[in-house]
Amino acid sequence: MRTHSSPVATAPSPDTTVRPLLSSTSPGPRVAPDPRRFWHSLQKSWAGRYGIALLGLLVAFFLQSQLLPFMSSGPFLFFYGAVMVAGWWGGWGPALLVTALSVAVVDTHFLPPRLSIQMRSADILALSVFGLLAVFITKLNVTLTHALAERAALLEREHQAHAAAEDARSRLHTIFMQAPAQIFFLRGPTHAFDFSNAQNSILLKQQDAPGMTLREGMLKVGDQDVRGVLDRVYATGESFLGCAVALRIPQSDGTEKEAFYNLTYQPTRDDRGHVEGIAGFGFEVTDLVHARQRAEALATELRQAEFRTRVLAEVSTVLASSLDHETTLRNLAKLVVPALADWCFVDLAEPNGAFRRLEVAHARPEDAPVAAEVINFNLMPEGNPRHPPTAALLRGEAILFEEMTPAHIKRSAHNENHARVMLATGLRSFIAVPLVVRGHTLGVFSFFTSFSNRRYTQADLAFGLELAYRAALSMENARLYREAQEAIRLRDEFLSIASHELKTPLTPLSLKLQALARELERHPDTIPYSVVKGYVDTGARQVKKLAELVGDLLDVSRIAAGRLALELEDVDLGELLREVAQRYEPHAARAGSVLQIEGGETALVGRWDRLRLEQVVTNLIDNAVKYGAGKPITLTLEQGPTRARLRVRDQGIGIAPEHLPRLFGRFERAVSERHYGGLGLGLYITRTLVEAMGGRVRVESEQGRGSTFTVDLPREHALPVDVQALPSQ
Repeated sequence: MRTHSSPVATAPSPDTTVRPLLSSTSPGPRVAPDPRRFWHSLQKSWAGRYGIALLGLLVAFFLQSQLLPFMSSGPFLFFYGAVMVAGWWGGWGPALLVTALSVAVVDTHFLPPRLSIQMRSADILALSVFGLLAVFITKLNVTLTHALAERAALLEREHQAHAAAEDARSRLHTIFMQAPAQIFFLRGPTHAFDFSNAQNSILLKQQDAPGMTLREGMLKVGDQDVRGVLDRVYATGESFLGCAVALRIPQSDGTEKEAFYNLTYQPTRDDRGHVEGIAGFGFEVTDLVHARQRAEALATELRQAEFRTRVLAEVSTVLASSLDHETTLRNLAKLVVPALADWCFVDLAEPNGAFRRLEVAHARPEDAPVAAEVINFNLMPEGNPRHPPTAALLRGEAILFEEMTPAHIKRSAHNENHARVMLATGLRSFIAVPLVVRGHTLGVFSFFTSFSNRRYTQADLAFGLELAYRAALSMENARLYREAQEAIRLRDEFLSIASHELKTPLTPLSLKLQALARELERHPDTIPYSVVKGYVDTGARQVKKLAELVGDLLDVSRIAAGRLALELEDVDLGELLREVAQRYEPHAARAGSVLQIEGGETALVGRWDRLRLEQVVTNLIDNAVKYGAGKPITLTLEQGPTRARLRVRDQGIGIAPEHLPRLFGRFERAVSERHYGGLGLGLYITRTLVEAMGGRVRVESEQGRGSTFTVDLPREHALPVDVQALPSQ
């Protein structure tokens, strides 16, 4: 016990090294002296070491003197203890001194003859053995003391190292817990948490992360679950490094929150180099990523604005290059592809209300077979309202689909074949813009991306609107130009025809008047009645014809000015038809035709304007006689409870199909005015008058086999008609 306790007690301890530092920096209450420090200082001093050795010698001498009667045969026992104490306390010097003094004291006081320095041979041997044993004991004591001192020093250093490690661990733990980053350590293939700092626990919504296992679906790295990434790191031993990786964090409402992190998943290994866990570090860079994205978006927007400005300049050049709107739109579609889109469609409205796909432009030559199929799918207003161009047409506004999935494409298709072709184009992002001018839809302009994977934005939609506006304006300007040119042509043609038609009755009238003047010279007293009557009848017919021409011109001017008024009264259409037919029989006979009335025997009464209705019947019969080629003309009346129908059918030259749509237009004609007279106003006036009375007129014709004009009229016409609102083609 004594040999172990004293060296340990004298060895420095953490308290003896830390306390002075604490006391020097932070004053506190007075501390009592430490006995261990006193003994330590005593052992280090020369006087203390030798003094204790001599004190031990005196104690041994005293004990041996007192116990000599009982142990005269062992005078060295207590002196061995003195040598041992001297060697243990002071080392070699005090031990050797005590050994020498012990030999002298034992020889003089305890070996016979006492108080004498005479030694027998046996005494010499005993003293020599004592000396050798004393040296050996001293050697053992010194060695043991050094070993204990070194052990105490090692224990002290170990304690200090342990304390320093604990302090460093505590500081590192504090740093990790307070670090503005996600830090965690996982153990084993199940990824159980050994450590998770505050930021990581908040991210994973865990209050007590250590010991818990990372659950699947807790976090997504990009599009894959974080467990899959960690499993790969654990299995391969390869680190995972990610810069600005998108983390998707499930929320309580079922949505996912996206944040961006710089991630490092590093495998940790045991002493044998086997992977035993994973250390993870994450630094949130969401604000940095968003700032970079905003900067990139701004730079992209600036580039796109510059690009759009350049494209608009080129568009303006293309639109101004030709007055042929179809050629212009084709060039515009080719300009848009590939500058703005991978595909571009142009659908134009036809006069009959249908739509025709004018152009399909595509960026890649290998898409030509698909384009050949696409151009066969015309726009159908009555089709699927989810179809983007159809939706743009029906709504009358631009349509933007930032992302169209295959499922969306199938839902928006007109049929399975249409869906197949749309999918074949690789459609991704779509913009459809109607071409509208003054409330009239001229077509639909559509463009979309496919292989480029570009996604359109509102800025692209605004650009598409600008393109469509300029294209529609160009189409309208081209149309107005064509109409102006056509109007000029019609005006010149009309003036030529009008002058010719007006001269036609004037010439025979002038000739008859000249002949009548010659008859007056030949018969100065009396002209025969038959001669005068012939001249008068001929002149009357020519004056009537001239009056009809002037009346038609006046009617056209009234219609254009909106001053064509109707005076409604009860009119028997059958009676009116018979009167006009009777009046026209001589004219028809001169042309070689016969007028045949069917269904006009019974009364067919309605509320109409008698004079205007008579004008309609007259124009139709006159038209049939003119183009009837001398064949019979059939006038048919049909009546219903609320409507009346008049058909005028001839068996003449007929009308070519391409002339039918414009037959009822102003100054329009299907034949040359050189062979058939007239101003080209009769059918136009007829249509206007019929529509003013709430009816409708249409024509059916086959070239070389005659024509049939059908007029449907309501028998009651209660509402007044705004003639100015009627179309005036």
